[in-house]
Amino acid sequence: MQDDETAEHPARRHWRSFPIYVGAGGIATASHYAVTIAAVERFAVAPIAATVMGFLTGSAIKYGLNYSAAFRSRTPHAHAVPRFLIALAVMLGLNTLIFAVLERGVGLHYLLAQVVTTILLIPPGYLLHRQWVFR
Repeated sequence: MQDDETAEHPARRHWRSFPIYVGAGGIATASHYAVTIAAVERFAVAPIAATVMGFLTGSAIKYGLNYSAAFRSRTPHAHAVPRFLIALAVMLGLNTLIFAVLERGVGLHYLLAQVVTTILLIPPGYLLHRQWVFR
């Protein structure tokens, strides 16, 4: 017998999980931005290095929220954590690349560059986590 989550139509699961994913992402993003801003403004860390530090901080928070709340995963941590780390590497690479292009290449202020980068990474991050990491 299927449980409620697997018996539910996929589109319906997205309607439930996507807002929770975005909310969990908001908490993770707040920590990402706090670390990034503190690193740049308080410790004179270069913005690209600061966003990497912030991203890793936010990711540590995001794993638990996505696993338990957004996707209600039953995947054993022994399988989910390695997948999360691979997804983390992919998303960190994209975050760093897009941020660098916007901040250094286009000349946007580092905070505006991070906001645009964050918005661009929500859809691929959601799909990667939904379809592979916490499946």
